[in-house]
Amino acid sequence: MISSKCSLTTSTSNGTSPDEKTNLPDLTGRLLKDHLLIYKIDEGGFGGIYLARKYEKGKVNVTPKFDFSSIPSNELNEYYVVKAESNFTEGGCGLKMEVKILNKIKKIFNKSEQFAEITIANRRSKYSYVFMTLLGQSLKHLLRIVPNGKFTDSTWLRIGIQSLYSVKQLHEVGFIHRDLKPANFVIGHNNDVMRCRFIHLIDFGLSRQYIIEDEIGKIRYRKARKRVDFRGTERYCSMSMHYDKEQKRVDDIWSLLFALTEMRNDLPWSNVDSDKLEETKKSYKSICIIKLLPIELENSIKNLDIISNENFDERPNYEEIYKSLVDCMKNNNYSFDDKYDWEKEIDKNCPKMTKYSDMYNLFAKDHFSNRIIINNDINKKNELK
Repeated sequence: MISSKCSLTTSTSNGTSPDEKTNLPDLTGRLLKDHLLIYKIDEGGFGGIYLARKYEKGKVNVTPKFDFSSIPSNELNEYYVVKAESNFTEGGCGLKMEVKILNKIKKIFNKSEQFAEITIANRRSKYSYVFMTLLGQSLKHLLRIVPNGKFTDSTWLRIGIQSLYSVKQLHEVGFIHRDLKPANFVIGHNNDVMRCRFIHLIDFGLSRQYIIEDEIGKIRYRKARKRVDFRGTERYCSMSMHYDKEQKRVDDIWSLLFALTEMRNDLPWSNVDSDKLEETKKSYKSICIIKLLPIELENSIKNLDIISNENFDERPNYEEIYKSLVDCMKNNNYSFDDKYDWEKEIDKNCPKMTKYSDMYNLFAKDHFSNRIIINNDINKKNELK
């Protein structure tokens, strides 16, 4: 059993000496906390993502290829995803934000089916790493294997409800994501019966805290900056990001809606070259996606457009959007327990999904709603980077 004390504490290990200060060498084959990093899943400029398995001498070895779907259900508890990152990245280690958010989610909600869990977090002299729940394929990948590269409305609506709830829970603990896209929503591992039907929100490297708590426990909205550098993915970011504006909760909702729209139809800018993407997006208004979505969503999207022009701390209409999606499910006689487009069959031991049909009160209630002081005149010492 891996420790659940998940803060990036410092280890006395010598770590690994990177060729360049900001780059982390391949850690495949490294033994961390009695687990061997057997396979590199992905890598970036400052670190990598690995598959780790509980080490048994002579039985567990490094492999150049790995079929994730082949892990049987009775062995899943031996595997973890390990994210490692150099401690010398500009702006600090992004894993700190990952740990902070997922620990906050666990503390406030006890357990959420929409998020992975961190089982251990550690810091060495050159790099930091975290052990996380092994999940399954991203929605981006699943779109490649379904007919026409789009989800049917039954699957699409249920994805919309679950992904909206994950974003709402992230907002409830005081953070905005700033990079919502199909690649950052993943299903549980195909042989994990308790998670395989849930949509999980991942990758909080670009997230930002929008409410802060001072020394005496008062919670305030973080003051919006006058101008910000670009964060996110051009294809899915909200329109305000193209105008260097501070991102707020409503911007996450627009990003989610753009991503969801493309899972059902092409966005007006889906096939535009990258060098013309920003210019093309600026020629449209966010509300243009209405005609690409079910009629039930029309009013909630119009209201979201109104909210977008209000104060920085204006709350998105989560519950209205949720109700619109559920109404569309009901109007078309779709079931929350139907197979998803990518599923061949449903394991009888999987949890029922019907709870998502009756969550209006959860969408309408916010964890911090009665504790936030509506006053942005906060001391600079309380500002976070």
